Amino acid sequence: MASNDETLRSVERLAALRKTGLLDTPGEPAFDRVTGFATRLLGAPVSLMSLVDEDRQFFKSAAGLPDHLSSVRETPLTHSFCQHVVAMAKPLIVEDARLHPLVKDNLAVRELGVIGYLGVPLTTPDGMTIGSLCAIDTEPHIWTEDDVQRMSELAGIVMSEIALRDEIAKRNQAEEHQKFLVGELTHRVINTFALVDSIIAVSLRTSDDLASFGSAVRDRIKSLATTHALVADQTKETIKLEELVSVEITPLTHGNISADGPSVSLSTNTALYLAMGLHELLTNSIKYGALSVPEGNVTITWHLQTQDDLEYAVLLWHEKNGPPVSDPTRQGFGTLLFERVLGQQLQGVTTRQFDKEGVSARIEIRL
Repeated sequence: MASNDETLRSVERLAALRKTGLLDTPGEPAFDRVTGFATRLLGAPVSLMSLVDEDRQFFKSAAGLPDHLSSVRETPLTHSFCQHVVAMAKPLIVEDARLHPLVKDNLAVRELGVIGYLGVPLTTPDGMTIGSLCAIDTEPHIWTEDDVQRMSELAGIVMSEIALRDEIAKRNQAEEHQKFLVGELTHRVINTFALVDSIIAVSLRTSDDLASFGSAVRDRIKSLATTHALVADQTKETIKLEELVSVEITPLTHGNISADGPSVSLSTNTALYLAMGLHELLTNSIKYGALSVPEGNVTITWHLQTQDDLEYAVLLWHEKNGPPVSDPTRQGFGTLLFERVLGQQLQGVTTRQFDKEGVSARIEIRL
């Protein structure tokens, strides 16, 4: 059985807490009505909606708190009874904290005057307890079964409000995602023509005769079509990262692109978004960057790393020996893709840097 400390610091629990987007946000009427009603319903001077983080509890809503606490809206766990509600995932009933073996030494008793306490869990549909809805008295308080039931019902109202907000956010995200994909389709068609044009230009520059030029163009455009087919094949459950990179860069390979990294399996959806990112980097490099000049080169590497018990593939893109680079003067599709879409869809951080010696990019992909 996990210890209280392990439960509080659970990666999954903390992720569920942060997913609510409620930490360190202002008070809101929807939650303030619940805590205000709880004080009147239970005859307690204080009620809190407490979200328990790994080293503190944050009061998303509070009724009856003294001024010095209502302004900071949090305490460390040394002053928290709610942490025990989270650790046990069940109500904590304390009639007199000075006599209760679990909390009698908690600093909230001596320093904040917490004597009577009733806390019930705030639990997500997937079983993650993110905090507690509690009532507090500065004197001994006998809590009834009806009190526990009423507080549990109020906690259910709180979690229904949080679930509703999550559903609205998902719907908004889905609508934005759909609009983005329509825009991506239009953009990708335009970019594909630009890429074909660049393939022809590269082939002309590196071919000795018309026959070799025609063969090179056919092979490179065929490889470009294969990339589209690779990420669109819904019969595949996974796609190899190395295969995706190879297919993306093969149409342009003429001695100035290198790629290296371990074998990594990606879901088809992840591969689609990664292909979009690579396609954007390649297109821009061909138009403006290292691949626009014969002496330019691009290095693509990737490796595996573990962070907070989660595994990521990290892909690095580096350009060198190209034209001088400067920051973009306008916010184009690439900026939207890297700043708002890729990180969210790949569940990792994505960045681009426009250093003078060449563009670089880092794409984290959660596996």
